[in-house]
Parts: sequence; structure tokens; C-alpha cells
Amino acid sequence: MKKLVLLFLFFQFLTANASELTEDYLDIAANYCTYGDYQKAIEYIDKVIQAEPNNYDAIELKNTILRINNPNSKSYLNSKNKNIQQAQNYKMQGNKNKQINTLASCQNDFWANFILAETYYENSDYVNAINYYKKAESITPSYSQTYLNLAQCYSAIKDWQNSLAYLNKYLSYNKNSDIAYAMRAEVNLNLSNLKEAENDIKKALKIEDNLSYRLIEAKILYYKGDYEDSRKKFISLSKNIQTSEVYKYIGLCDYALCSYANALLNLDKAMILSNEDKTLNQTYNHIKILLENK
Repeated sequence: MKKLVLLFLFFQFLTANASELTEDYLDIAANYCTYGDYQKAIEYIDKVIQAEPNNYDAIELKNTILRINNPNSKSYLNSKNKNIQQAQNYKMQGNKNKQINTLASCQNDFWANFILAETYYENSDYVNAINYYKKAESITPSYSQTYLNLAQCYSAIKDWQNSLAYLNKYLSYNKNSDIAYAMRAEVNLNLSNLKEAENDIKKALKIEDNLSYRLIEAKILYYKGDYEDSRKKFISLSKNIQTSEVYKYIGLCDYALCSYANALLNLDKAMILSNEDKTLNQTYNHIKILLENK
């Protein structure tokens, strides 16, 4: 049963979020799970995280494997509620309506509410996800994973204060959670709590040094005005991460350091890779004017 659920989690991740590169790695990880080699599976999920440092789904997938593989953990794998097991079967069959209706019929069951919340979260329905996570919390307040998931929901809708509150709750139960410290660093960054953000990301990196956390660290340094150190870290990250975001921040650091030619070069790379940030065109044009008038 454990292998079946883990393989389903891989399939769900693939269909929703995977690029060709992550799909290859997840295929290999799923194969290792088939044979019960969870450590090797995690190695390939780590490759996904290295390729896509902001991919918290991959990080959560890794944490889920560790949690499910922990002999002391309790989850819906052990649930005696037949409706929950039936709902999982509907989910694997792709019958979302029957899955949701079956889970909704178990109003006072913790796992029914928790899984229902996860289902809404996976479909980006954060309002319903929050509603059912809170119902799960009211039934079993000691299950700390609910707090982390609530923090993710609130971050998704940019409600940073509520996200921070639930991360604080989660960390009161899990004082060595690198992902929670990293998430709280990003939340504090969005709240302009730069000192707290820096302290949190240092804690996360002390526990687990990975690219996603170093990316957050580099952003915090930028917003602190430490442009030299921020640029160095983004340049180092660019050896492994060639994304619009990385080049954007390199360019912004160049701009802040009055290195206008380099700023244009890097902002140009950022805009080629993605045109989602509409402010970059304005900054780019402003730098061009500065160079022309120089």
C-alpha cells in the first residue's frame, strides 16, 4: 500500500507540474520507489529541486516520502475509514467529483478533511483548501503538517501575516524544519522584515544547503542593499539556474552598482526568458537613457 500511494504521488506531480527534465528524474525516482529504494528516489527528487529551486511541490514530495517511510508516522495509509480508502481509489481513477463527494461525507474525520484540503490546494482553490485544513486542525490540532500546509495556502494568496502565524505554529512543533525556516524567510522578506528573513534563511541553510535556499538568501541581500554580495551569490547560482529571475536580480544589482552596460545585458536575458515582470521594460529603457546621456 505504501508503494502504491507513493507512486500515485509521483504521477500526480508529473501531470501537474513537470518539465521534461523533472519528468525524467521523477520517472527514475518512481522506479526506485517501486523497488522500495526510497533513499535513491530522494536523490533524484533532489535533482528536481536543484533544477527548479522554487519548486516547493518537489520539496514537499520529498518530505512526504520521508514522512510516510517513517515507521512512527501516522497517516491516511493507516486509516480504517473505508470512505477515505474509496476516495483515494477515485482519485487514482481520475474521478475528482466522486473523490470530493466521498470525502465531504466524512465531516468529522480528520483525514477526510485533510485530504479534501490537499485536493483543493492541488487545484489552486486556496479558499476551500484553507477551509478544510482549518476543519482538520480543529479535529486534531496536534498534527503539525496542517500548519505548514495552511502557511503554503496563505502564501499562495499573498496573505503574508496569516502565513507567518502558521509557520510559527509549525516551527513550535518542528524546530529543525529547514523548509519551514526557508518559507518563513520568504514570508518575512515579503513583509519587509529583512533582519528576521536573514536569520531564518541562515537557519535553513545550516540544516540543509540547497539552491532554493541560497536563492532566497541572495534576494534578501539585494533588498538589504548589499548589492555586491547579492550579485556574487546570484552569479554563483546562475551556473546551475539559468532562469529569468536570476538574471533579473543580477541586472538589478548591476543597475544599483551603476554598471549600466552589464545591467542591460542581464535584464535583456531576463526578458528573453520571461516577459511576466512588466516593470523590467521600464527599468531597461531607463538604463538605456542613462547610457546614452553618459
